[in-house]
Amino acid sequence: AINFVDATKRGFRIVLLDSFLDSYLAPIQIPTLFITAIPLRVEESAAVKIFYPDNIRNDKQVSISDLRERQWYYICVEWENFNRHNESTGTDCRTLRTLDRFGKSAETSVTDVEIIDISSATMQFRIRSVVEFPIRLTATLQSASMARPASQTFVFRESADLDVFFPFLKQDTDYGKLCIIEEPLVTGYTTMGRLIGGLSIEKCYFGKLRTKDYELSTFDVEASAYRRAVGGICAASDPDPTESTLTY
Repeated sequence: AINFVDATKRGFRIVLLDSFLDSYLAPIQIPTLFITAIPLRVEESAAVKIFYPDNIRNDKQVSISDLRERQWYYICVEWENFNRHNESTGTDCRTLRTLDRFGKSAETSVTDVEIIDISSATMQFRIRSVVEFPIRLTATLQSASMARPASQTFVFRESADLDVFFPFLKQDTDYGKLCIIEEPLVTGYTTMGRLIGGLSIEKCYFGKLRTKDYELSTFDVEASAYRRAVGGICAASDPDPTESTLTY
């Protein structure tokens, strides 16, 4: 049903698919369209708006307003028609956030992803997630040519900095991208009584994340230690500072 959604500070503008309009909202089918905005913050109540085909077939869009700035919602489009020869009903939902007071949008709760360290056998990242509701976040390495290592899963209910660590990796191997799946642990009911939950957002970061070669990594460590040792020897053999040259 949903083609795409534009967020505003106090709501959403929903553009509908042409195929959906033709199949389910023809006037002969006597259809009704329901928009439900279910807030992910527990203490807030849902908002509902009802449309009839004459309102939307020309514009091909609907909107819902009077929501809160910078808040996450389940936005659900439901429909039903009463044509006895072609009765149908259904729903299409998204997890979306309204704009903040500066007009900035957000497709995900993750505001920052940082590479902390990559060695020959491990990768470490730090993820910043800004939320005000319970959520499950799963981080995994995804590559078309490699089996996925064990995912890292976190459950929390307020903004958090998450340390993600992948051990026991193969050396000098391309592990692809870091992909993060966010699943709000919130449920709610639509206008027509459907239970909504289990929606998720997936976004991937970086690309061609590769572990280091063990031998090169070891050589770098040894070379670094050698440089530090040489520096210490030179410092220890420094002669009287009044002399202008060093003799070896």
